[in-house]
Amino acid sequence: MKKEETDLLKRCGTENPFTVPEGYFERFTEQLMEQLPEREAQPAPKLTLWTRVKPWVYMAAMFCGLMLSVRMFVGEKQSQSPTATPETTDFTEVPDEYIDPIVNQTMMDDYTLYQYLTDADTEIYK
Repeated sequence: MKKEETDLLKRCGTENPFTVPEGYFERFTEQLMEQLPEREAQPAPKLTLWTRVKPWVYMAAMFCGLMLSVRMFVGEKQSQSPTATPETTDFTEVPDEYIDPIVNQTMMDDYTLYQYLTDADTEIYK
């Protein structure tokens, strides 16, 4: 690899073949600006109330559509008896399959859960 580089340097030399005319960059910006065509000043577009409010309306419509689509696909769980109200629901009839994941997420061992249940205020359960 080194031999190839030395051969190239011998043939081409180390002199930079590219040159710029004397004083080229001194007036470069002025010459460029003179060559550009003149542009007419355009009046600023008139801002109406709708153009200012339009992004907010679009964003609100997007969130409404998102909520409706989630509600449509997920849906609401229907109660088993149509006459049951939240005040009359008996919580002792909740099956263990619903309670076990909740207890597992609390990360309580059996003793801590027992202690919590025995120290709890019994007035809230009446």
